[in-house]
Amino acid sequence: MIVLVTGLVVSVVVLGCAAGPVLDLLRRSAVGPGTAVACWAAALAGTCIAAAGIAAAALLAPPGPGHGFLSRLRDCLPHHGRIATAAAAVATAVLVAACAAVLARGLPRLGRAVRHRRRHREMLRLVAREDRRHPDVLVLDHPMAVAYSLPSRHRAIVVSTGAQQVLSAEEFGAVLAHERAHLRQRHHVLLLAVDLVHAMLPWLPTVRRAKARLPLLLEMAADDAAVRAHGTQPLVGALCRLSAAPAVAGALGAAGAPAAGALMERVLRLEGAARARPRRAVRLAAGLFVVAAVAAPLLAGAVAIAELAATC
Repeated sequence: MIVLVTGLVVSVVVLGCAAGPVLDLLRRSAVGPGTAVACWAAALAGTCIAAAGIAAAALLAPPGPGHGFLSRLRDCLPHHGRIATAAAAVATAVLVAACAAVLARGLPRLGRAVRHRRRHREMLRLVAREDRRHPDVLVLDHPMAVAYSLPSRHRAIVVSTGAQQVLSAEEFGAVLAHERAHLRQRHHVLLLAVDLVHAMLPWLPTVRRAKARLPLLLEMAADDAAVRAHGTQPLVGALCRLSAAPAVAGALGAAGAPAAGALMERVLRLEGAARARPRRAVRLAAGLFVVAAVAAPLLAGAVAIAELAATC
């Protein structure tokens, strides 16, 4: 049992503290954006799983009240001393309060983000019109060139009449391919999950770095999908024409003024040789990291809880 709990603690330290700086160093190397996104997501998932396993083990360890609850039928709790049981109850109360405080920071933030997206979609239904040529596009009558996507079952991509006027047919197609890649790869869900984890565990280096790095990596991953469909120059031209557009809260856009520095990095990457496909050995190592980062804490936590449930 001690070995399993120690493994969970080590998982939090390795994934929550050390993995972030290492992945940050690999961001500009031969690792492609899709591979990097998978590694960041696995590190965050493994960190959350290990932290939840530690909390569960602390609540269920004898003579804690959680252990007594699971072993009620075996009448286990009376076998422990009163002082030990009282100390475990106090420690459990403190741990439960800490977990509740963490959830109280994160869950309201998640609720506000979901409500904001829902209000945004409702507003678009009132002011935007459907594009007859593209079944997934809403057209907003506005002179500013804007293009972005929101998670929705119908008409998830929003473009302005200004964007339609300034973009050529190939550039407009590249923008749509970019936004469709965001929707197809569930980038909005990933960003929402990262925001939730950051609200609950902001002190971990991996979480802080993921909050800062993932948006750019997701844009690069969508850029690659657009380039495969329409080529590099149409996308670069579209990014430059849309660079003055403001970013939309809760949405993913091809370009925006607040991300001007990141936009320049994306353009330089598209025009240079930095978009080369990662080597097979790099992809294999990344795949092994993704599997290990999720499977190891999940297995250790499951075995630890199973042992606690059967131990008096």
